[in-house]
Amino acid sequence: MARQIWVLLGWSSEHGMASTPVGVLGLDAPEVFVEWTPREHVAGRIWRERLAGAGPAEIAERIAGWADTPIAPAVRVEPLLDGALADVVRAQLDDVLGSAR
Repeated sequence: MARQIWVLLGWSSEHGMASTPVGVLGLDAPEVFVEWTPREHVAGRIWRERLAGAGPAEIAERIAGWADTPIAPAVRVEPLLDGALADVVRAQLDDVLGSAR
């Protein structure tokens, strides 16, 4: 499996749709790394529940289906840089947070 980077979205009552970035998920078998958006615990609840206890193979298998859900979808993005998965995920979250300003 090729490296995948996903921006995880949660429901926004303000917008009436899933538009709140709640985290970034990186998959690079057999490694998985998630970095959560600060102060978005409620909006990120569904993603936290989905990922809790799920191993890399299960996440890789289920992410495409999860990404298509209307309440808590995800958007696959191109990595901003090469390097360790954790560094790539953190850079993507920094970019998401910078775009939200």
